[in-house]
Amino acid sequence: MDNYTLFLLKNSGQKHNITNLIGNLVWKDSIDTLGMELSFDKAHSDERYMAVHDVVELGDKLVLMNNNVEVFRGIITDETIEGRFGRSYVAFDYAFYLNKSKTIIQFNKLKSSDCIKKLCEKFNVPIGNITQINTLITKIYKDNTVAEIIMDILDQATKETGIKYRLEMRAGKLHIEKYTDLVITAKFQPATNLAPFDVTKAIGNVSSSSSIQDMKNSIIITSSDENSTRVYASTQDKASISQYGLIQDVQSADDKNIAQATNIAKNQLKLLNKITENTSIELLGNDNVRAGRILVINEPITGLSGQYLVKECEHNLNNHIHTMKLNVEKVN
Repeated sequence: MDNYTLFLLKNSGQKHNITNLIGNLVWKDSIDTLGMELSFDKAHSDERYMAVHDVVELGDKLVLMNNNVEVFRGIITDETIEGRFGRSYVAFDYAFYLNKSKTIIQFNKLKSSDCIKKLCEKFNVPIGNITQINTLITKIYKDNTVAEIIMDILDQATKETGIKYRLEMRAGKLHIEKYTDLVITAKFQPATNLAPFDVTKAIGNVSSSSSIQDMKNSIIITSSDENSTRVYASTQDKASISQYGLIQDVQSADDKNIAQATNIAKNQLKLLNKITENTSIELLGNDNVRAGRILVINEPITGLSGQYLVKECEHNLNNHIHTMKLNVEKVN
């Protein structure tokens, strides 16, 4: 059974339990962005006896706990004044600093996972679990944020191997893991005297859409040299082209990746040659569900069946009721 507590940590070292002062608590993340966002409303009054509760400031740290397990840790970045009696706040986990800090760094035939660890050391980012990624990186990065560099490294690895990776902060530490290692079962316990159950067995509102707008059924890998039109590799799906028409993508490869051009073309075709299916569902909440996780859903009424990647996840806590809104995509 859920029991949430939100702590405010001042730079002076003071710690405040502000759980009873807030409302509309929301935390959310997406596979397209690095970091989790948390927001809440707080009552405000200029009466003297309420001044003791007016403790929230920009730059303060927040820790959200549920039954003594950490759900979120981050820094308050935004404050909005809503009339005389209202305040709203936005916080981001510590990936905020990776998104905002730029650097210059060079890698020379260094494994992807080692490149990321080197970046973390440079910016004093605590490391959790970083899976071994053997794709070699040879590149100079200038005027890029740390987050952009890490995402580019992971993109190179995905193009070479076809393996997708999820980057996220948990308990203040950086974790990078394969999507396939993040299959979870999410359960909800409505009361202490009731057994927990799989939240996917009680799906609320459902909406779904399909599109071929992002489909690519022909891939060409060419030289990154702007003065060259040389093609290193190409591949296509004739059956898909026959059904949907030719939808081609041209991608460039550095000289160091020429030997991998065929693999890159095949992996990109596998990733992009598909109908994009987006499904939005509402469920009871579970803290283990976040962007990048895979849920196994078999629900005959909605017709959802198989593994689904969580692309976007929004948790809502109102009146002690924890719910989720998910955008999911079926894993082929």
